[in-house]
Amino acid sequence: MKALRKLLKYCLPFGAVEIMRNRRRLRELGRELPVSDFWKSEWLVHEAEASGLALFPLGHWRNLRCVVDVGANVGQWAHALLDLVSPQKLIMIEPGPAAFAILREEFGRRPNVELHNIAIGRSNGATRLRVTRDSTGSSVLPPRAEMRELIGSNWAVESEVECPMQILDHLLAGLPEVSLLKIDVQGYEKEALAGAAETLRTTKFILIELNYMPQYEGGSWLGEIHELITRDYGFVLVDATKPLRLNGRASMSDGLYVNPTLLPDFAKRDFI
Repeated sequence: MKALRKLLKYCLPFGAVEIMRNRRRLRELGRELPVSDFWKSEWLVHEAEASGLALFPLGHWRNLRCVVDVGANVGQWAHALLDLVSPQKLIMIEPGPAAFAILREEFGRRPNVELHNIAIGRSNGATRLRVTRDSTGSSVLPPRAEMRELIGSNWAVESEVECPMQILDHLLAGLPEVSLLKIDVQGYEKEALAGAAETLRTTKFILIELNYMPQYEGGSWLGEIHELITRDYGFVLVDATKPLRLNGRASMSDGLYVNPTLLPDFAKRDFI
């Protein structure tokens, strides 16, 4: 019945207009959709918006050759990426053992994918990962009590596991370029960036979770991450997704930053 409703929707005039609008939007971003795949257009636009990839300036998708996914979880973001873009290399990093097992099953046979079962931080060594019931909340940091009360049992820590930790500069040493560095590490963003100074010199775009309220004990928040990426590393903010709201307040969004040294079109004089 659901499939029939969708088919009828596409047959109606407003449905045809929506299809054309979605195909045009995908084409602008760099994803040419064959006419035979018209029925995918709505879902692909949704994936682009939900993943933050819709934030990219027009035409830059086609230049995403090497993508690094820090905090890959079970591959939700990577699936969206690969539905929309065809990078030559995708490096996926996930410390959680159960989540990594799913990654290995889903992506391990892809020749252009490289998997690492480690945490990323400011030093090489080991750390403890707090694994929550919903693995998307797992973090090196403990969730704040207020967030556990707000979100419920899904953010309850069910176990702690020891995992190896590396700095990005060590893991990615010798990589000539990172087209896109995506970071989603549940409040540990500042620590992950602290060991990435050399990597960021050759990184064109950063897509990172920005927290408007503290979600983890000692976790990063919007102001310090924005200052670190812009003032210390010289990136500029291109755009950000609409914030997710929790308890009537802005909670988090994804921010896209660009390196104007590598992409001179963005090296414009500030107006403030």
